[in-house]
Amino acid sequence: MTGKAFDIGDGIFFFFKRFGENPLGVIWIAVCQALVVGALAALAFMLLGPFYIGLFDLVAQEAGGTLSESQMEREVLALIGPFLASMPLIALLGIVSALMFQAAWLRFLTRGEIAAVIPFRFGGDELRLLGVNLLYIVVGIAAYLGIAMAAGIVALLAAGVFAGSDGSMAGGMATGLIVFLGILAISIMVIVFCIRLASAPALTVVDRRIRFFESWTASKGVFWHMALSYLVVIGLILVLSTILGTVIQLVFLGALLPVIMEFAQMAEGRGDVSPDEVIAMLQGMLNTPGVVIGLATGLVLGYAMQIMFEGMWHGVGAYNAVRYRADGGPEETDSPTLTADHPAGASPSEG
Repeated sequence: MTGKAFDIGDGIFFFFKRFGENPLGVIWIAVCQALVVGALAALAFMLLGPFYIGLFDLVAQEAGGTLSESQMEREVLALIGPFLASMPLIALLGIVSALMFQAAWLRFLTRGEIAAVIPFRFGGDELRLLGVNLLYIVVGIAAYLGIAMAAGIVALLAAGVFAGSDGSMAGGMATGLIVFLGILAISIMVIVFCIRLASAPALTVVDRRIRFFESWTASKGVFWHMALSYLVVIGLILVLSTILGTVIQLVFLGALLPVIMEFAQMAEGRGDVSPDEVIAMLQGMLNTPGVVIGLATGLVLGYAMQIMFEGMWHGVGAYNAVRYRADGGPEETDSPTLTADHPAGASPSEG
């Protein structure tokens, strides 16, 4: 299966194309994701907040001389227990939430689907994406070890060349060239593997089966199209992040300016500000409507920018998966046919 031709424009703007087809759906997924993230943040604050608040209070007491070093150690140990007990729960909920977010966005990008009422589920798509992400981790570890070995070989080769040159300028230049070419070769290999395997999550959602190394086949013949698409997306993200980031920073600065001025006046007049006074100023800030509106506006703009950038980035791999399966998905009994350039090797021939 070869699918249709890769259109670089569609690859770059695939997220915006999907957004234009169902803008309310995109906004609804983003709002629900923000609510889930907010709930997780509130839960994390409830479970982990006492540790940081207690630690801050202990540091203040020790600085004031009201707490000995041995008492400090005992109090810290008492705080660490509940903190460590809560970490696995927060981590598990974070992983589950990330999988639900990833599946919801990929269902929308690849199949145009949004689950009714609440767009998040935890079922087959999410479990298959868990497998794909675990495979990414395994491949990443293997790649790290391979890169470490390659870097060691390059370093030994460069050291041998430099030692044989008796420290001459030509030897130094040759050593530098070897190091540069080694780093360049390693970087190119990493980029190739990242792009060739980028469509694995989207293919998994499209086919409703775990597809990892099949992404290598799906990107065959369109590697340079995908590379150019990612390059343009990076450029657009840099430009937009500079413009929108500046706007967001100005909004935050405008919201926090009264508090900053008050803090500066207190520090200038008295030379020091106690932690209690800082907390009181922050509480007063949260009771000021203008500050709250400014902070909320900045947070909304920042979150919208993050969603847009992530959608643009993952849209390239999703578009390639949709393009590759443009003439229909595989039969449930079909096995993928791997080509000779596949990292797992070519499929055995019959007959």
